[in-house]
Amino acid sequence: MMQCASFASLLLVAVAAHAADSVLVVDRGLPPTNLNMASGDSRANIRWSSEEHGFVGDDFTIGAPGETWVIDSIRTWTAPPMLTTSSKHLGDLYQDVRLYFGPSGNALTPIQTSTLSKGSDAADKAAVKITDLTQSGATPYEEFGKNLRVMQVEFTGLNMMVQGGTKYAFGVWGMGRPVADAPDKIYSWFNLGSNAALSAARQDGADDTLLLFDGGGKFEGPFNSKGQQWDKSSDINVQVFAHRGN
Repeated sequence: MMQCASFASLLLVAVAAHAADSVLVVDRGLPPTNLNMASGDSRANIRWSSEEHGFVGDDFTIGAPGETWVIDSIRTWTAPPMLTTSSKHLGDLYQDVRLYFGPSGNALTPIQTSTLSKGSDAADKAAVKITDLTQSGATPYEEFGKNLRVMQVEFTGLNMMVQGGTKYAFGVWGMGRPVADAPDKIYSWFNLGSNAALSAARQDGADDTLLLFDGGGKFEGPFNSKGQQWDKSSDINVQVFAHRGN
């Protein structure tokens, strides 16, 4: 796959817009039902990681050809290996968190990065907002009988101009810290996804295909989870807020 020679030539930095202009243009949020093991074959939610190798991403399209849009924020979710009863914080597991973005089918570069500190769930940049949804009553993510925290990661103030009708890829990844009882390994970052047909909510742009990237953001190819690591196809959950640029 040919890599993009200069992402800067395709992704323009736009002028800031008033918050009131920003609307939800891609709604592929978390499923409100069909969650966890109790749902049996109808389970919709899943989490994905490329272990220590890289990250799992996806793509979306905004608007129609000929339109110009300015992306204000991108919201995703993670279920880290952190029990709801654990005292660990996100910063105890990861050194940072990054948003990768670019034209679909090309290598991605991190466009926003924020450091995480031990003993904290907060990012060092105000533009990266991390929220522990389980503290607000959200259903925990269940994996093999363990209840894991669901955390929302939102990258704001992006001001990225994109072309309508064009497919753009994204990925969120945090560099793991060494695992305490296995110092030769690091904690893997997990992104929450779901099966569109069972999500019982809007799943804009869902196509049952994930995108795999190495640690440098190089595109490694598409991945359909059905029959591979799950019994269903899936997409990464994402919400995108933007305003018209023309």
